[in-house]
Amino acid sequence: MHTSVTAAVCAAAASVLLGAGTAVLLGAGTAAAQPAPNVVGMSEHSARAALEAQGVPYGVVNRAGTASGDCHVTEQRDRGYRTEIDMRYNHDKDEFERVETQVWRGVGLAVVCI
Repeated sequence: MHTSVTAAVCAAAASVLLGAGTAVLLGAGTAAAQPAPNVVGMSEHSARAALEAQGVPYGVVNRAGTASGDCHVTEQRDRGYRTEIDMRYNHDKDEFERVETQVWRGVGLAVVCI
């Protein structure tokens, strides 16, 4: 009984701190969000395995509770894109050109441990 009450309190606190506590995939600017499996509600270990199996970059952006406890993902959000800038030499124009590449940063996970 104590564990279920603690779990409910932690889930409620996470909902208040993180918003609704539901899966949210937000697009970054005009670029479309990359496909990523929904891992909200999974244990942290299972969520990591599912994301790695799909090749989705991820990171824990918020953790609450004791890390040695039972940890579950309470929120998932798209971390958007970063711009990588490279200078390439154009032999035809005899000048350097700036090349910008959008790189998806993956998903950020909020984890609550009981």
